[in-house]
Amino acid sequence: MTVLYVLVAVFAFLLLLTIVELSRMLKLKPLPDLPEESQRESFSLTLNGKSFEDLYLFLCGKQKHPSFSEDEIYSLLGKQTGYMNKRFDCADFRAQMLFKIYKDCQAQLNPECKALIKNAFLNFKYFMDEPGDDSMCYWSENHQIMFAVSEYLAGREWPEEIFTNDGKTGAEHMKKAEMRINSWMNQRFNYGFSEYLSNNYLAEDIAPMANFISYSTDEKAVEQMKIIMDILWLDVALNSVNNRFVAVSSRMYGNNKTANCIGNSIQAAMNILWGNVSEEKKPNYIVLCFTDAVEKGLYTLPKAIKDIALSKQTFVSKMSCGLSPDDMVTENLVGQSDFQIMAQTGAETFTNPQVIKNTLEYLKKNKLYTNKFLSYFKFLNLTVFKLVNWEKFARKHNIMPHGIALGRGNVYTYRNAHYSMSTDICKDTEMCGAQEHVWTANIAEELTLFTTHPAGNGNGKYGASPGYWVGNGRRPMSVQHENVNVTVYRLPKKKRLGENAVCDITHAYMPRDLYDEFELDASTVFARKNNVFVALISDGNLEYKPFDSDSAKGLLKGRDLPEGLTLENGFDLCRKGGEYNCYVTELSDSDTETFEEFKQRIKQNRIVFANGCVSYNTKCGEIYASYNGSFTVDGKAVQTVFDRYDSIFCKAERKDKTLRITTESNSVVYDFEKGLRIPQ
Repeated sequence: MTVLYVLVAVFAFLLLLTIVELSRMLKLKPLPDLPEESQRESFSLTLNGKSFEDLYLFLCGKQKHPSFSEDEIYSLLGKQTGYMNKRFDCADFRAQMLFKIYKDCQAQLNPECKALIKNAFLNFKYFMDEPGDDSMCYWSENHQIMFAVSEYLAGREWPEEIFTNDGKTGAEHMKKAEMRINSWMNQRFNYGFSEYLSNNYLAEDIAPMANFISYSTDEKAVEQMKIIMDILWLDVALNSVNNRFVAVSSRMYGNNKTANCIGNSIQAAMNILWGNVSEEKKPNYIVLCFTDAVEKGLYTLPKAIKDIALSKQTFVSKMSCGLSPDDMVTENLVGQSDFQIMAQTGAETFTNPQVIKNTLEYLKKNKLYTNKFLSYFKFLNLTVFKLVNWEKFARKHNIMPHGIALGRGNVYTYRNAHYSMSTDICKDTEMCGAQEHVWTANIAEELTLFTTHPAGNGNGKYGASPGYWVGNGRRPMSVQHENVNVTVYRLPKKKRLGENAVCDITHAYMPRDLYDEFELDASTVFARKNNVFVALISDGNLEYKPFDSDSAKGLLKGRDLPEGLTLENGFDLCRKGGEYNCYVTELSDSDTETFEEFKQRIKQNRIVFANGCVSYNTKCGEIYASYNGSFTVDGKAVQTVFDRYDSIFCKAERKDKTLRITTESNSVVYDFEKGLRIPQ
């Protein structure tokens, strides 16, 4: 009986303690990441119809209209510095142009304006280990370089000043940021970008990289940054076609994957690099940091990379990008040092069993529980959970947050003069998804093709990440051989921890009015856009959902299709039910055959679907793929893990010391450690 009383007492004590701890934790409210609706105008990027980028162009004399009065200059700068001072999320974005204005427009700024900018940088918080509570995102790959470059340049500009957030001098901040910049560059050279091929987030990389190139006096580091910039543009060149960049990626939103003309945030940068002056697309205040550096001759793209971008050759490119949770362990990137936490969190790897213990230790040590994005982790510190082995728990339970990790991509791209098709080969099949874009066909300026398995119940979450269009509820098995993609989904029957619903459909983005010709016959689609032909074959009947304006808005994310184009006649082509949903997509073009010949050829191809397995015999070979990861062409197993680069232009393994890019007319050689970037 005594034992029973003791057990009851212990249980009662733990219950009371848990209630007290929960009460305290619930009082620890996360801070807002964005201004309230009523405050938005106070921090707007515009004033009287004039933009932040207009202000820079006016101050540096590049454009006379619209013009700004002294009061307007002060007021618009005040909105941007005020946003920094409040430490709202993405304040580091605004810091790039603010510093550029301070450096380039000294003669045009009065003392009050200079003081606004200077004080914003002196009072700012630059990394997670500094004091202060806020909900800025410091850890993703683009934010890492944004914050580090801002801190470095501010420290260099005001070396003797005290930075009020932590009491360190500018010189101390510069040294601290220098280490993070070097770590960031080393990781990009060795492993590629974690936010690979993101036509959204690469824009946020090129701005701070360009600022570092423009304003740092460390010649070797500047050359190293130019090398990383070249690698970024090499990735874009290999995976774009005809100045259109929509490829597979670890992080994309609906508009980014839908069409180049509405979702490619680096289009203005591509235009200036490739020399495509016919297209009118002005850079926003982020991309302007880069395009200005190019116009001033501070950064020049190697001719070899431009050759690749403009090439009309047919070629296959294979590349590996980023770091998997297992890579974190094998590369000694799990730990509390800045370079380790940058690798881990830059790849958005938080709850996976390889890192969860490290995550909890870092968040607790740096008191990050008031950060809106991280606040839920505080509940794992309840005393009642002290005995839980979180690594073992995370390994046993494939919970939804595991899928937030960006992972390692093995990207296969087939490109010719008309289109490109790319696939993230066998990327984390069965995992929950977040923002990954697993496969895509880049067909025209206003048209792509892709499939997803919606997260949620299939009715809503249209703009969410993951949601109806962004990421996946469950990632498919997806492979590619030349111009053919095979994708197999297994529909979930049960929710995982972190999910509120599961969906019994998969779907393809196929806006039929955007095609010149379109035929749907039960489970097969034939379509033509300009000179590009598309065949999509499913293992079950395909049917368009009735037009849903909310779904369209979530997909386009506030952007508009070109005038005269609409989604209202059907764009959401669904395959419902079953254990597996399989899709085979083959592309062709008018240089190869006529559209009628294409259709007849595809109809004669042998195709078999059976229990998550697909066998497809076509012009480029007999392709077999199954959900369990089997992938053969003509009976031979196909490699699904790639070297860093493998194409006719560049071959390199991960962590190679040197890199060479070669075309018929030009070449360039890199030695990152020595800071050598040598055209040949």
